[in-house]
Amino acid sequence: MYIKPAKVVEKKLGRENAFGQYYDGVVEIDPRQSPKDYLDTLIHEHLHHLFGDLTEEEVVVAANQLASAIWAKNYRRIVK
Repeated sequence: MYIKPAKVVEKKLGRENAFGQYYDGVVEIDPRQSPKDYLDTLIHEHLHHLFGDLTEEEVVVAANQLASAIWAKNYRRIVK
């Protein structure tokens, strides 16, 4: 099964009181997060995109575990 990748847009989300949000194939992510939190949020929102039937709690747990595993392997965000 193929699911078209979500479009990722960096946007300050202070008014939304969120670090990230997903809607209609678009992931919005607040760039003002620490690199590890940014990774966690990016994974979190993509899980919503890929598995819309998961509960928020399931998404939180899965994103935290995936982000921690990736971070432990020294993957880092390079800001240009």
